[in-house]
Formats: sequence, C-alpha cells, structure tokens
Amino acid sequence: MLTLEEGRINTDHINSLAVITRDNYLVGDASLQFSRISFALEASTANPIFHQRYFSTPRYIQGTVCSLLAGGGAAIGNYYHWLLDSVPRLHLIQEAGLWDSIDYFLIYDRGHRFAVETLLELGIRDEQIIDMQGNAHLQAQRLVVTSAVRGRSQHAPLWAGRFMHQAFLPASEAYSFSPLVYVSRRDADFRHVRNETEVEKMLNTFGFRSYELSPLSVREKIALFAGARAVVGPVSAGLANILFCPPGTPLIEFLPRNFVVPDYLDLTSRLDMPHYPLISRPEAASGQKAFANRRADLTVDIQALQHTLRRALPRLVLA
Repeated sequence: MLTLEEGRINTDHINSLAVITRDNYLVGDASLQFSRISFALEASTANPIFHQRYFSTPRYIQGTVCSLLAGGGAAIGNYYHWLLDSVPRLHLIQEAGLWDSIDYFLIYDRGHRFAVETLLELGIRDEQIIDMQGNAHLQAQRLVVTSAVRGRSQHAPLWAGRFMHQAFLPASEAYSFSPLVYVSRRDADFRHVRNETEVEKMLNTFGFRSYELSPLSVREKIALFAGARAVVGPVSAGLANILFCPPGTPLIEFLPRNFVVPDYLDLTSRLDMPHYPLISRPEAASGQKAFANRRADLTVDIQALQHTLRRALPRLVLA
C-alpha cells in the first residue's frame, strides 16, 4: 500500500501498467508488465514505459484517487479477474484506514456494468467512480496504489474470500434461487456445451435448475451462489462467483480437453469447496494441447457426469 503525492498512471490497458512517482521513478511493486508472447508477468525493468517516446498530457484529478487497475483480464472486462484481482484491493484500503480519505476509485471502463454495480454495492457513490477511457495517462493530487492481490497471478489469498463474504453477502438475503445450480453458457459467444440438452435432463433428475448469468445483476449473482448447495458448469469467468458459496459447496466443472486450467482448483481449495473437474471426451476437443483453443466448445460425458453427481451429492436420490 502506497500513497504518492502527484503520482501518475500510464497504461496500455492490457499488457502494462506504469505507476510513476512525482520525480519520475517507476514503482515496480505496483506496476505490471505482461509478455506479449506468453502473457507471463515480467520483471519491472521490462515495463514498456522505459521505451515509450511520446506521452499524452496526463488528465489531472484534484483529490485522492485509489487505483483498482490490475491489467490483463481485468482490463478487458473479464469478471473473474475483476473479482479476484481488483475488488480485493478495497480490503487493503479498509485495513490501512484510508477508505474515508478516498475521493475517487479508478477502474478501466465504466462501460463494464458489473464493475460499477460492484462498487455501488459497497457504498461507493457513482460520481466517485472514474475510468481511463479517453486518456491512458492520469495524474492525481494523491494516488493510492497497492501491490497485486495474487502476487504473480498464481494463488488467491485466503483473505480475499473472507473479504468478499463479509462485504457482499448481506446484500443477498432478499433473493431466493434453487440451491442446486447449473450455470449455462448459452448466452455466451463461445465455449458452449454441445450436448447441453442431455446435460440439463440429467441434472434435472437431481433437482438442478439452469441459470444464465448475463441477465442477472451483481446482487442477484451473489444471492444465487450464496444460496447454492452445489454448482455445475463449464469453465468460465462467471464461476468466480463461487467466492460467495458456503464452505463445503461442491463445484463440478466442465473443461474442454484443450483448455484444462487450474484456476478453480486453486480457488476451491482455499474456499474449502470440493472440486470435481470433468474433462471433455477426446473426440469432442478441437486440439490436444492445453490453451490450443480457449474458445472451443465441449461435449460432456453423461455417464461420467452421473457418476460424479452421485459422488458429490451422496445424500440426493433420483426423483
């Protein structure tokens, strides 16, 4: 946690973020730079700010600005990265006793509706939410920055989950959803479940209901997952809402064979949630290498799903 008098931020929105002191030094711990080839984090000495020849005049903000910028997926409006890499920074602000001193909270784009909704749920006023649209260079009278929540983007800290529970769960009490939740991606542009009709038929026999997340408000998403006794769905940013699930809630995650990622295995282990990955059949995958096609559709093995449901929900019986 650092407060910089006349501090500046310069960003290309996705691959790099430079936090700069009044006397033009880079703050390495609060800046970031991703490799354009592997998307791995690089050393602060590789920040492209050192090779940048031209700068736009910074937009000057009178007052104290807290940066929630986290680069990568958070910059392009990915809900998972917003919840894991940006929002928990607010806990650090609270713990440092700086919350009441913040005049503005800086995000990438106010057009990301869920980001604005999330901050409003925490009591932040709409006029306090500013973004980087129109100018990638900003200077504040006082700039408050934190180091990365997940370090080198490896593991979500335990305190992040506890903060999300404490901060958001009281808002979920006015809604009622099925405790057995199937998260469908039929409202998404890619990574669909090819045999979703069969999947939903199987899940219905166990009492599951299907939900698409895009029509739901942030408060409704929180309520949906906070009341869940089990969650099933294909890998997606929307599954980040398991942050609001009670401990012990099992997650059955559908994974394309060529997009097997450990993100939710890591998260469930820290949230005390059983995790059951189901990897798609070989003939259903469009490639055999991990990350070959992040957008590939998948086909769920129905027999494997039924077996997994019986393991994950031993006290449920077929109707």
